[in-house]
Amino acid sequence: MESREAVFKALEEGKKLTSSVTEIQYMMIDGKLHSRHGERDKWNQSGLDFYNAPSWLSLRL
Repeated sequence: MESREAVFKALEEGKKLTSSVTEIQYMMIDGKLHSRHGERDKWNQSGLDFYNAPSWLSLRL
C-alpha cells in the first residue's frame, strides 16, 4: 500500500490485507491487529507495527 495511513484506513474499514512477500493476512479484530497464514481459520494477535516503510509497502487488498 502507498502509506501507513492507507493501511490503517483499510483495516478500520474491515478489509483484510495480505503481504505480497509472506502471504500472511492481516485484519483488525476488536481494535487489535491480527494475522493468519494463508486461509487458516485461526487469527492470532499480531506484533507487526507500521513504523517502517517495508511493513506496509508489501501489503495489498
